[in-house]
Amino acid sequence: MEEIIAQVLREFYETGIPSDVCQRPFVFLEKRRNATSIIGMRRTGKTYAAYQRMLELVNGGIPIERIVYINFDDERLRLVTVDDLHFVGEAHATMYPKAAQEKCWYFLDELQNVDGWEMYARRLLDSPLVQLCITGSSSKLLSSEVATQLRGRSLDMEVFPLSFSEFLEFNGIVKHIPQLPFSSRTAGVLRNAMSRYLEEGGFPDVQGENLRIRNKLLQEYVNAVVLRDVIERYEISSVQALRYTLDYVIHNYARKVSTRAISGALKAMGMPDNREYISDYLRYFADAYLIYPVSIRTDSVAVRRTNPDKYYMADTGLVRAMTPKKNDAEKGWLLENLVFMQLRRGNNKIEYYINKKGGEVDFLVTDLDTKARRLIQVAWNMEKEETKDRELAAIRLAKDEIKVKDCSIVTWDTEGVLEDDINIVPVWKFCLEKHA
Repeated sequence: MEEIIAQVLREFYETGIPSDVCQRPFVFLEKRRNATSIIGMRRTGKTYAAYQRMLELVNGGIPIERIVYINFDDERLRLVTVDDLHFVGEAHATMYPKAAQEKCWYFLDELQNVDGWEMYARRLLDSPLVQLCITGSSSKLLSSEVATQLRGRSLDMEVFPLSFSEFLEFNGIVKHIPQLPFSSRTAGVLRNAMSRYLEEGGFPDVQGENLRIRNKLLQEYVNAVVLRDVIERYEISSVQALRYTLDYVIHNYARKVSTRAISGALKAMGMPDNREYISDYLRYFADAYLIYPVSIRTDSVAVRRTNPDKYYMADTGLVRAMTPKKNDAEKGWLLENLVFMQLRRGNNKIEYYINKKGGEVDFLVTDLDTKARRLIQVAWNMEKEETKDRELAAIRLAKDEIKVKDCSIVTWDTEGVLEDDINIVPVWKFCLEKHA
């Protein structure tokens, strides 16, 4: 195993860091004696996030000899044990003895494939000459488990599908994100790009593919999560009930999903309908970053119990690939899902709010750094008086009840400012605002 590890490491130095890395606006968290854990759904670009950091180091003057990269998903390393891991450092020191005596950055991809990996990782963290980064599939890299295994010595870095601004640059639609105010031509370009983004989503590998290939790839991403991140990891016995639970969420995304409703449907089909298991299934999919729960804003356990969580999908492209729907109601839910993911990329706590008259506001957003709060309502358009009155009544009453000044209604293409300082903003502009 010593020679195999040395060979894998030599290949990294011979081929170098991939040069086709799309520069994404990652905030790469590093702290001495702490590991950086790159986490997120499959195929969002976690390994390329590590490559991006490597390139930053090299461009900043750190020689590549002080970077150690091993991908433990390599089939040649499938039999490696925790007792073999010390060969990584030994092989590096043999190749570059001078570099090994200085601070080195270790990037270990899929390290979690090795049983007992945490003992080796903790030993690296104790070294003043090692800055450790680990990345891999969410099936073995849950942030809560990493924190436990590394005794709290880890910093999470979440990777999501491309945001709208990243989508624009990735696809060459704009070279640089335009600044306000937009010209009419720029606004037209952005509006058209948002139509495409809403349909295709932001997974890097599907960009530019035709509809059939895109849908096939996205469906395979979901299948990989179901099989490898949930069924294999948790040894699920009732696979049919698990898959139905996910199918139910996918067809009811951006809406409240109760375990009672799923249980009733399973019971009617003669399948296991244990609500505790269903709750577990939902948590497993959330742990894999496939779905995201949003709870009601309340301090009451009783209110929380009668108002189940709303669930959002990781990407609107996934929704389009997994559901055949295309109607007016679907457009509104799709838009709401897109807005949620834009908010989720920030360091925000996101809840939904129901005012005293029962009117619902889609998002109460609390910035976890500044503690500033915002109310955000999502509506495809405000043309119908009935829709306009309903959305405005809900957010206005919530604004008064919880004393939130920053209030917005995100639409497809309507814009304006109401007399009570409620902003109506098109989604293509909202997604490019810095605070979004």
